[in-house]
Amino acid sequence: MTTTTTSSSTHAPPGAPAAAAGWHKALDLAGVALAVLHPAGHVAAVTAAYCRLTGLDAARVPGTVVLDWWGTTPDVTTGHGDATHPTGLGPAPSVSAVLAAAAAGDVHLDVELRGVTPPHQESHQESHEEGHPVGPPRVLNVQVTASADGGAVVLLRDVTAQHAERTSLRTRLAQQEAVMSASPDTIYRLHLGTGHVEWTNSGGACLLGLPAVDDLVAPDLVHPDDVPGVQRAVETLCAAAPGEIVECTYRVVDTWGEERWVHTRSTVTDLDAAGRALHAVGIAQDLTETITTMDALAGSERRFHEVFARGPVGMLIFGLEGWVSEVNDALCTLLERDTAELVGAAAAELLEPAAGERASAEERDELAQAHAQLQALVDGSAEVAHRERRFDLPSGRTVWAQVTLSLTSSSTGEPAFLAFVEDVTARKREAEQLEHAALHDPLTGLPNRAKAEDQLSTALARTQRRGGGCAVLFVDLDHFKDVNDTLGHAAGDHLLRDVADRLRGLLRTGDMAARIGGDEFVLVCEDVADAQALSAIAERVCERITIPVDLGARTVTVTASVGAARTDGSLGPDELLRAADRAMYRAKAAGRACWRAA
Repeated sequence: MTTTTTSSSTHAPPGAPAAAAGWHKALDLAGVALAVLHPAGHVAAVTAAYCRLTGLDAARVPGTVVLDWWGTTPDVTTGHGDATHPTGLGPAPSVSAVLAAAAAGDVHLDVELRGVTPPHQESHQESHEEGHPVGPPRVLNVQVTASADGGAVVLLRDVTAQHAERTSLRTRLAQQEAVMSASPDTIYRLHLGTGHVEWTNSGGACLLGLPAVDDLVAPDLVHPDDVPGVQRAVETLCAAAPGEIVECTYRVVDTWGEERWVHTRSTVTDLDAAGRALHAVGIAQDLTETITTMDALAGSERRFHEVFARGPVGMLIFGLEGWVSEVNDALCTLLERDTAELVGAAAAELLEPAAGERASAEERDELAQAHAQLQALVDGSAEVAHRERRFDLPSGRTVWAQVTLSLTSSSTGEPAFLAFVEDVTARKREAEQLEHAALHDPLTGLPNRAKAEDQLSTALARTQRRGGGCAVLFVDLDHFKDVNDTLGHAAGDHLLRDVADRLRGLLRTGDMAARIGGDEFVLVCEDVADAQALSAIAERVCERITIPVDLGARTVTVTASVGAARTDGSLGPDELLRAADRAMYRAKAAGRACWRAA
């Protein structure tokens, strides 16, 4: 199949009526990719956009009997027929086969374009051979509708970007599911309208005591005494704003009559068209062992002190007035302090977030929440309270602890608070590492595309509020493939890390550099006042990158094509990125090793 440049007019049989020719011209002007199939089994007419999409010679298409651009079906949208080819159509079907399929019902599916990369399509990946751009397979959405005369109309749309986005989304979802499946806690999703559990990483809704949408196992039931509390929590969620945390501690009863304690933390994720909370996600922990232990301790003073003193988890007791009366050895070890230092100290200094005179609004909110937790324990509206606390130890180490609070009684029978202080530093660090890995490039350590897009959205929002300008610089290394091909991928990786370090050195406070692809980088810069300031930044980038790099086998001087775009906040993130991307291609067309502004 030969790819040639098509004219702007629709190709139809000679002698077509003037009205039809008018419609053909209108379709061409509208850029509609359309072909008319003749009942006799050949292509009757096509639009110029059809030829551009398929890479076909417009003069040769009418009269052909095979759609040889039609490849495999990577992602079927709808259709009928067998599972492999829902319409019964394989690659490169004949026009007659397509007509037969359309006669049985509309055909609507995605196909890969066979062996064609139209010359107008730009590619981010350079080929070693001049004039032969390469890239991922292109995907077309094909719709075939039968016409009254026995023919059919074929409508094409380029859905390559949407297909790639779906594939990327499926990959990210699979990674997220793997992480959630490994969690020791139950992660769940609730439909607030029906009160059903739509999904959990444990495979059912038993732990929550709530009904599942499709549960083959009879779920546990919420304890009758705790049903009102669960209902109040759901009602609070229904009235909550997205991101607001709602906690609930209650009992569930399994099919054998055994009771278990569950603690849930839920937050609303989205709203329906009327603005009502629709879905919530959360984490559920089985606190049966913890609460059972607490009940047992409250019933036996001797047993309580034995467990308290020898427990592997740090514990302390403090009265309602706020002074610590007892601590165990595990707490002293955790905090690197003696018993004499802790007993008599203010519990607030150990367990509450610090909030001095210059405390931020967030810190003041955390402190108020900590006080509200203690009040809820005292008045009986809560049985257990949780919080995280950071401790800076005398040795210089920093540890994070999960603090679990409940109401108990002191050795004199007076009401008191019991606090479990569990070292969760390793778990906290692991969570931070997972978060960092999800948002950073493992080779260079720079933020990845997702982090860059989030940073750009935030920067544009600040620009809209404060005024000024925000800029994006799209940096593409020139002839990077030659380094990989001649010196090996290890040398290429070395070069990418060196370039990343150079870009870091260019950043001002508040700027960010990210790696978004193989040899592609993006700089997000705030407070770029005008075109002159943008020019200064772009010149520094080109100058800083064009420095020889010692790769061991030889020294390489790398250059870059840079596209720069600036906005006063009127452009969105995608528009600004596309503008910088187009400017980068203009720099390449100008001979590389330079920059161009959008």
